[in-house]
Amino acid sequence: MKLHKVFFSTQKLSQRFSAVWLFAWYGAALFVYFKTPHESFQLTHLLRTPTWAHPFGWDPFGRDVLGLTLRASLFSSFFAFATTLGCCIAGLVIGCWIATASQTMKFYFQRALELLLAFPSLLLALSWAAVRGPGWDTLVVSLILGILPSFSRLIFVRAQELMQEDYVKAAHALGATQKRILLNHLFPGLVSICSIKIPILFAHALLAEATLSFLGVGAPIGKDTWGSLLADGKDYLIEAPHIALAAGIPLVLTLLALQLLTSDRTSRAMTPEDSKKLLRES
Repeated sequence: MKLHKVFFSTQKLSQRFSAVWLFAWYGAALFVYFKTPHESFQLTHLLRTPTWAHPFGWDPFGRDVLGLTLRASLFSSFFAFATTLGCCIAGLVIGCWIATASQTMKFYFQRALELLLAFPSLLLALSWAAVRGPGWDTLVVSLILGILPSFSRLIFVRAQELMQEDYVKAAHALGATQKRILLNHLFPGLVSICSIKIPILFAHALLAEATLSFLGVGAPIGKDTWGSLLADGKDYLIEAPHIALAAGIPLVLTLLALQLLTSDRTSRAMTPEDSKKLLRES
């Protein structure tokens, strides 16, 4: 019993620290972006090591790495948010449509999903980005293509479960149309899944964006994101390791914070009963 209490107290504490980190980091990023939207160059400070006034040091162009990392995190988060929003909308539409379609459509949909899921999500995103080349639209579409198959399958499975609920069968028996069932019965049950998955999808998109940008097929050249800063820092790992560390450590902490914030809600929503309870609590 004591171990149980210690575990949950530690979990709550880690979630509070995660919330504080996300609030502090993105608050500082917004402050820096609106106060100094453009980087300043100090040619006398090339590759200088961190100081108290500049805790992340300077990069090869004489830019303050802390301000650079804060701005880059906003750009990366914007693409992650656009990807998450696109995945949620497309996943809900595809999952609900297939769940109410014929058995033949369900069969082909499941086989197509199995084919896509046979490849790593990052490989799908990388393939599209490599064909199209770097660009804002290419980055978002490639991220969506990498994440959408698994999310669509989750929505489809959950919609199938909801279709077997007694209240949905009763609505069918009373002559409710498919549109009414979708809007009044399926969507409310799927909103809880989306509310849980959004932070996880955001974290996955953030990591995928950093990977694609690091490989040079993500954001356009000249636009700083977390991945592009890591790519720039790898050339100076010996003489100026602070450049890569300044981008890598905040990225890891942000991904960890997003995971910790959703771990409790995810474990409580594994069954339909828990999902309905979580929806009422939200």
